[in-house]
Amino acid sequence: MSASSIRGFQLLELAIVLAALGVITLMASFAFSGVDQKNTRAQSAAEAENAREAIRAFLLANKRLPCPDTNADSHEDCGGTAESGHLPYASLGLTENTHNRMRYSVYRAAAPNDVTQLAERTDDAEGDPDYRGYGDTLAALAQIPAMPLDEAHIHITGLAADGASDCAAAAHPAFALIVPNRDADGDSNVLDGANAAGLCLASPRQPAAWNYDDFVLAESAAALAGWLARHIN
Repeated sequence: MSASSIRGFQLLELAIVLAALGVITLMASFAFSGVDQKNTRAQSAAEAENAREAIRAFLLANKRLPCPDTNADSHEDCGGTAESGHLPYASLGLTENTHNRMRYSVYRAAAPNDVTQLAERTDDAEGDPDYRGYGDTLAALAQIPAMPLDEAHIHITGLAADGASDCAAAAHPAFALIVPNRDADGDSNVLDGANAAGLCLASPRQPAAWNYDDFVLAESAAALAGWLARHIN
């Protein structure tokens, strides 16, 4: 075999080795990315569950759900009828995560004494005509599942066959939490997909993808009513 043939063979071997190393590096990158994604979602799930327990404790203490934080000061803002905003960390006794500030949405009626009102703050003494107690909250929670879809209120989307959000098949929760991570879909909004639109929230079952990595926790009215009934009896 000539010297030039040997050099050519060595270069071919080198090219094969480099190609193999490239494939291994790419596979390792995907593997680490998958592990990192799983760890991120596990942390998001833990944060959301901690927030849910704080919201339930608030409900038990105040006979209503907290209002959203609409001015990012960590306190609830009950003026007006806004249903979505930041989680009111301070009002719930939680430490705020400023990097991934959690979003919070709650079903609220436009009229202060509407039967489906869940987050109205009253300063009246118990027994006054407009005082809202556990009975009012349980009555509201019983009504919400039967409400027809109203896009003026928070609603959790259904899930289409391809895994995308389906706002035509939606239901109203009592409240919902969104833990944003990175801006996966690259639209300069840390909330991805349907979550960026406002009152139409992505399904908690929507899988993570290259363009979606939010974690959604939704508390149904029926589940919250059952929890509340068990804790006040």
